[in-house]
Amino acid sequence: MARSDLIMDVRRVLVNPRERRLRAGWRLLVGLPVLLFVLAVAGVGQRVLQAAPLTVPVLAGGAVLAGALLSYGAGTGTLVGLSWWLGGRTLTGLGLGGDGWWRNLGFGLVVGVAMTTAIFLVELSLGLIAVDGVLVARQPNQFGVALPALVAVPVTLLFFVGVGVFEEVLTRGYLLHNVAEGLSGVGPIGKRGAIAVAAALTSAVFGLLHLTNPSTTLFSTLNITVVGLFFAATYVVTDDLGIPIGIHITWNFSLSSLYGFPVSGLAMPGTVLSVRQTGADVVTGGTFGPEGGLILYLGLAVGIGLTWWWVRRVDGPVRFRTDIADPDLRDPPRPE
Repeated sequence: MARSDLIMDVRRVLVNPRERRLRAGWRLLVGLPVLLFVLAVAGVGQRVLQAAPLTVPVLAGGAVLAGALLSYGAGTGTLVGLSWWLGGRTLTGLGLGGDGWWRNLGFGLVVGVAMTTAIFLVELSLGLIAVDGVLVARQPNQFGVALPALVAVPVTLLFFVGVGVFEEVLTRGYLLHNVAEGLSGVGPIGKRGAIAVAAALTSAVFGLLHLTNPSTTLFSTLNITVVGLFFAATYVVTDDLGIPIGIHITWNFSLSSLYGFPVSGLAMPGTVLSVRQTGADVVTGGTFGPEGGLILYLGLAVGIGLTWWWVRRVDGPVRFRTDIADPDLRDPPRPE
């Protein structure tokens, strides 16, 4: 075999000649170590900010928030850059922007609050929780500093904006897209099958990412995986990340800082209402919060129902979109 032929064969293994970009598997093998490196560097900056010798609690809380947003912002920016550079995608191809994106985001923000409100009201009516305070500051908490409740609540909202955007761009925007593209057309796997498998795999990753949280159980990990499937489904039926990002932000925020539950085992520095859980852990989730109990499925039912109604109202019949397995590229592919 001539050297030029060998080079061409190697190139075809690495690069999709029609799309003129690395194949999906190689994009993940290159992109994920880059992401981990950036997160490690950003983590150093985050620890420096958190260790700043600030004696004023508000300033200390601001430093913690700035460090967290630095880390999440660096991670999100890296994923966007990798999708643009290695993936050759537009922002729309990553699930960001596009027609109706902001409208879907606004709807998702409302749905997240509706889901947690349903959980709060049902638990309260059944005597599974009791309200024992209003505008309560918490210590210890995830931030590690004491903050007045009126300061802690908006600070926590900003924190969860960073969390929601990063985790959705990572698991649904970047991982789900690349896995679905890579599987589509492999053997008998069509676009629908590729998206379904990618949704299942990335939702499992989403569940495993929460394994190190306090009070984690096998049931809570399963529940978080199911939440990941719900987020993936909202992505598939709308073809953008507006709704899952919106729900992710306000689910975390309202659960922890409006109604005072633990969120994924974490306690935030302040809450509008403080609740004391009195029901069985298998129902309420105990110290992990509603995501670790059966009550989660009430919230999911509300989210599914509202999302189904919204998509039918805005787009017509709810359908399984296969666009995720078809990359929206900056440069059009070459003809077959």
